[in-house]
Amino acid sequence: MTRFGTASRREYARPLQPVVDSAGWEPADIRSIDAWAYRFSPGDLDEIAAAIAAVRRKEIPIVAMTAADFPLPRLAPVIADARHELLDGRGFVYLRGLPVGDMTQEEVAIAYFGIGHYLGRPVSQNAEGHLLGHVKDYGGRSIDDLNTRGYQTTAELGFHADHCDYVGLLCLRTAKSGGASRFASSVTLHNRLLAQRPDLVEVLCRDFHYSRAGEVPPGKEPWYMQPVFSFHEGFFSARGVSSYIFKAQKIPGVPPFTPAQQEAVALFRKTVAECAVDLEFQPGDIQLLHNHVVLHSRSAYEDWPDPARKRHLLRLWLRDSKGRPLPPSVRENFIGVEVAGFMPKVPLDVAVA
Repeated sequence: MTRFGTASRREYARPLQPVVDSAGWEPADIRSIDAWAYRFSPGDLDEIAAAIAAVRRKEIPIVAMTAADFPLPRLAPVIADARHELLDGRGFVYLRGLPVGDMTQEEVAIAYFGIGHYLGRPVSQNAEGHLLGHVKDYGGRSIDDLNTRGYQTTAELGFHADHCDYVGLLCLRTAKSGGASRFASSVTLHNRLLAQRPDLVEVLCRDFHYSRAGEVPPGKEPWYMQPVFSFHEGFFSARGVSSYIFKAQKIPGVPPFTPAQQEAVALFRKTVAECAVDLEFQPGDIQLLHNHVVLHSRSAYEDWPDPARKRHLLRLWLRDSKGRPLPPSVRENFIGVEVAGFMPKVPLDVAVA
């Protein structure tokens, strides 16, 4: 049991059998955020401020930071509990109360990056090598475009898992309306599908084509293949059925869905929505999700006309070298995005139209 309140339980997971895992929660189990979120104390915030000051004093570039550069003797045990909750608990954590409105963009980036390093190694989120992502409306982009990523639009996103072990989202500003964070237990989803249609679960355990959205590593195809549900060394993991799987259908050489795949995909999308919870972000909230057991999405949103008020989240993709065991074919697609000329960088913001 951690300070986040979940007792670990797990049985050896096998294909086409119900998965027993502490990440298999029901939506009704998730009540008010304040009942299970961790709120930074004044002492925590003083420690974070001192660590930021130490990084700036030593002139350490954010891209070169390590956990040792960001000392958190008081807060480190809390983050260790958060990692345990991600790995062996419900698979998600909220940290609340970072005073982003009183911090510069550089201070926020240093704090977020420093905390992230206690959970894993930041990896690149796009072809530009961004280790710090900016989830905002880039202007004039359509989610239907093959080379547009959903986070660059105001559109509703399908349930998916990012190319890393843990994904972190830090809220800087909220939208005028909409933009609720949605997530669902992929363990619960798998078990509900298995109870209804084990034949379609068997289909979802086979490879599907996923688009790389134009971000293609050297020597690779513009798509990759991976099951929706995977099993390895007694551990279950899942991918989503989102725009990436549908965009792949438009890539030359990718075969169209079989009738069984069409039916499996439709049932997946219907059932995952029934497993989901919606939670509203507040500025200063950090949401951490374990990609292999939690699928996430977002409702569509209307933004503010004033650029200074537009919805803006900072994203981290974190790789945990001691994380959940994955099939090698799955693991190779969970190391971030590295293309030709890849150069890691930490932009404090991005220009949008």
